[in-house]
Amino acid sequence: MGIVMENVTKLHHGYKKLDNVSLEVNDGDFSVLLAPTGSGKTTLLRLLAGIEKPTSGKIYFDGVDVTKLSVQKRNIAMVYQQFVNYPSFTIYENIASPIRVSKEKLSEKEIDRRVRSNAELLGISHILDHLPQEVSGGQQQRTALARALAKGTKYVFLDEPLANLDYKLREELRSELKLIFREKGGAIVYATPEPIDALGMASHVCFIHKGRILQYGPVKQVYHNPRYVEVGEYFSYPTMNILEGRKVADDGRLYIKITDQFMIDVSSLRQSLMKDRYYLGIHAHAISTNRESDKMVGIDGTVQLSEVVGSDTELHVDHEGFRIIVLMQEMISYGIGENISLYLDPERFYIFDVDTHELCAKTVKE
Repeated sequence: MGIVMENVTKLHHGYKKLDNVSLEVNDGDFSVLLAPTGSGKTTLLRLLAGIEKPTSGKIYFDGVDVTKLSVQKRNIAMVYQQFVNYPSFTIYENIASPIRVSKEKLSEKEIDRRVRSNAELLGISHILDHLPQEVSGGQQQRTALARALAKGTKYVFLDEPLANLDYKLREELRSELKLIFREKGGAIVYATPEPIDALGMASHVCFIHKGRILQYGPVKQVYHNPRYVEVGEYFSYPTMNILEGRKVADDGRLYIKITDQFMIDVSSLRQSLMKDRYYLGIHAHAISTNRESDKMVGIDGTVQLSEVVGSDTELHVDHEGFRIIVLMQEMISYGIGENISLYLDPERFYIFDVDTHELCAKTVKE
């Protein structure tokens, strides 16, 4: 069993914040709602939680229609981007607060067990007697997470819970949350604009674009088979390179041509490519600064940005007016304006329709 949304639409002053959305999240799933700000992911989360009601459509929990139920009557916990803790309560009492007011009357011994076990799980046992203003932002968010877990609900909804934390804390909590929620049971729905959150934690990803779900499925399936150019471009870290080119024939072979240097042989796909222009997509990590095989296509460019990200290097390179992003799994320095050669594997490309933005074909070998 799990959560089902059927043909849900949400109007706000005549504007469709969500447009005929259907979604199924099964028990055991860690589903990430991935979208840029303003696309509808928080609205979808608030509808699931009962904070807002849909204009039309139905929402079911375990087959029971909860569309009109208030948030208080749903078996859910919600964690927000802001550190929502009671300032006059200790960390202990913040975690205990939802248990004390729940319909399920528990003994003080059981409340204490839940508080302490979840505090230990999130590494905040040593601050239980502190007030929220006496601890760090990361510890405050851990408190909010512990409170949600201690409530013992089947469904937990998280709205950008790592957004206000620094890079190191986000990295730590991302790893911890994946392990914590894997053992929890029920289902997790997590809204974020960060592709790395989905790549690092989720079992499933739901990509939302302008109030509509463009694609939903297991993370690896969506990543390796994006149905639309928007999915491929956004659900990638860093962003997928999207380049518009035209179809050309030469000596019996068929190519998609970006520039005179940048031509990809698509002869084996000629039955799928009936239009004159297409978008070529290639992940940043699929481009190299070394020719690793004779079949690789070499292009020249100029470095516009060279940035070390963790133990990787991200390059932004200009190739005849096209920006190309490269992710190298090593720490290396390039000078701005430096000339560089890039090498692209012709078997690592996605091909999208320029008009519909749908995936037409791909040269990627799985």
